[in-house]
Amino acid sequence: LFAAYQDLEKQNQVNCSFEHPPQDDKVCGIDFSSFSPCTADNNFGYHVARPCIFLKLNKIYNWIPEIYNDSKTLPDHMPEELKQHIKEKQSLRPNETNVVWVSCEGENPADVENIKARDYYPRMGFPRYYFPFKNIQGYIPPIVAVQFTVETGVLINIECKAWARNINRDRSDRRGSVHFELMVD
Repeated sequence: LFAAYQDLEKQNQVNCSFEHPPQDDKVCGIDFSSFSPCTADNNFGYHVARPCIFLKLNKIYNWIPEIYNDSKTLPDHMPEELKQHIKEKQSLRPNETNVVWVSCEGENPADVENIKARDYYPRMGFPRYYFPFKNIQGYIPPIVAVQFTVETGVLINIECKAWARNINRDRSDRRGSVHFELMVD
């Protein structure tokens, strides 16, 4: 995925930020250096037993995310770690809360216990300025790298969820989330 993204045509792509979203006929590019240490130069963390997993959202034409950017209105079932992250962003860098948030957790108590750490690059979600998808040439969906530190020799079930008010999550249909298994020797 990472290599394929780097090879994509860069037509209509511009550098975007929370303060500078793209013009109507342009799309946001991706700064691949912002994924460090989850880069090819770093073997995506595999050589140090800290693998990077890349996440992306499906493209939905004209979908505009309804962002959780106020720590006072977060859903009860949102993970506490993510709630704290949003609260910190809101107080320190409020302009950087326009994000479709991402959380990755073990699915069962044993899985939770066997995940030692998770680090998100370049941030804990997908910036709002990548949406909506309008099928403009050069558009590439944003990606988030999650680097895991886990107990070795154990198969771990992981579920990553996307968080916006208008994302419906249904575990049985795998809507709003992705499941994968991770084992590091």
